[in-house]
Amino acid sequence: MHRILVPLLLSALATSQTPSSDVAVGVFPFLVGNMDGRIPEIVTNCQTYGIDTLYVSAFRATGPSTGDLWVTDSAGDWNPAWGPVRPGGAGIHLQNLITACHAANVRVVPVLKCFADTVQPDNAAHKQYLLSVIDYFVDAFQANGRPVYDVDGIALDYVRYVGGTNVQAANVTNFVAAVRQEIGHLSLHAYLIANRYTFDGPTYNGVFASYATVIASLASQFGQHWEQLAPYVDVMMPMAYTADGSIYNTYALHQAYVRQTAAYARTACQIAGYPGRRVCPTIKTYSESSETTTVQTIDASITGALLGGGDGYQAFRYQYLVNNPTWWTKMAQYAVPGCNWPEPEVTVASPRLSAGFDATASRDVDQSSASLQVRADVDGDGGFDTAWAPNVPASALTRHPGTWVATVQVRDQNGHTSTTRRRYTAGSAVTLNPPWVNATTGGAPQILLDVGAAGAGKIYLAIATLSGTSPGFTWYPGFPVAINQDWVTAAFAGNPNGGLLTNGLGVFDAAGHAQAMLFVPPLLLQPFAWQTVHWSFLSIDIAGQPACVGDSRPLQITP
Repeated sequence: MHRILVPLLLSALATSQTPSSDVAVGVFPFLVGNMDGRIPEIVTNCQTYGIDTLYVSAFRATGPSTGDLWVTDSAGDWNPAWGPVRPGGAGIHLQNLITACHAANVRVVPVLKCFADTVQPDNAAHKQYLLSVIDYFVDAFQANGRPVYDVDGIALDYVRYVGGTNVQAANVTNFVAAVRQEIGHLSLHAYLIANRYTFDGPTYNGVFASYATVIASLASQFGQHWEQLAPYVDVMMPMAYTADGSIYNTYALHQAYVRQTAAYARTACQIAGYPGRRVCPTIKTYSESSETTTVQTIDASITGALLGGGDGYQAFRYQYLVNNPTWWTKMAQYAVPGCNWPEPEVTVASPRLSAGFDATASRDVDQSSASLQVRADVDGDGGFDTAWAPNVPASALTRHPGTWVATVQVRDQNGHTSTTRRRYTAGSAVTLNPPWVNATTGGAPQILLDVGAAGAGKIYLAIATLSGTSPGFTWYPGFPVAINQDWVTAAFAGNPNGGLLTNGLGVFDAAGHAQAMLFVPPLLLQPFAWQTVHWSFLSIDIAGQPACVGDSRPLQITP
């Protein structure tokens, strides 16, 4: 044992003072009561002691397809069939907490307890229910486009088999993958089983089981295969709870255990091909009958987390820290002063198809807003439409008119990335001037296309139909076109720059504008009087990939 512990102690003396800028605290209102009035206290403590992130218990599954919501239903669309809201009055007003925390550059991540001894990860209906609960938190928006809950991620607790049998790790992994799909670019966090017996039992002497043995045991007993989870989880949080008591009674052993949990989580991420995943062990800041937290066990746990390759640490739980100020002080010793993650402040607007986003009001405690980097996914397709770039107003092209949710990320010089979302409506891109043509006298209506500056240089093709707009057709996946194809469509597409139509095929100018013109001789359209020609367009980029499609606008043929 000495061969293991002596190097650990020497390493601790050399590097354990390195502070972390990923310091978190877990708040569990259902264990406390009504915490609405304590929001200013929570924010002040975070600012005072360098806490960057709050994990807030917001929902807890209690059985198959049922659970308790422990936050105020600010979205107003919680389904009563899902379970009660703030039973007994306990809980917290999450929306107010987020607003207050963001004003202080503190991030907020709601925690969802997924499974219980009464419902396991093999229950397909319950997993679908959980996805609906997650959707409640991430897909509710205010009239101004801001999220009701502008969360900085989603954390999964009890994302494992809870005393279950016939454990299948695939059930857990597939559920986490589904959550990843549901929340898009938002950060996904997961509490990981890291029980001491699996790592060091039954002797508890700091001679730890091998990495392969630990990972296999966690997968077979609880369904948590850390390597399989790493592709989907941004923040791995081993629950490395240790304090003075019946198992470990020395600083060195407390530190060695937490260090090993962090090291194995880091190894899992590296083997899975995701070395950049964050590892933040959850450490014990509460006492129970068998174990007592002290300043020394907190120090050992934090230094162990950092020495094991962890990016930070999470104190578990807030309500005990409040009554033990020396614990706060010890945490602050290993925290970079201040709340060190950028706070994104974004506006998004799209009068046409170019979605303009402005993150210049974003803040960071220890660097200027101008030094931040920004990127955006304006149409929610999972890919970023802009690369990381300096923080100046920018724009990107949405695929078609309609309502979208844009995701904007802001990154500071330390690599800390914060994410926010905004819902907006992309406006019409087609105008007809005039919107009619006379069948007797003819005319020359203009087909005006305007996609905005983000469409500059894209190639367009004007298209038309006499057959209406429903159901339309899908040009490429994600590019629905609101016209029905018919002989008129084929005729104009086959001859877009001659005969009756000029400039039907061309390139958008620097402002994203184009103008086609329809020349209708007298009497030509008399057989079609009172019918309607709907116009739209397709657009590709210079590489031949679909860029956007227009809405449809009616051209009335009058007698």
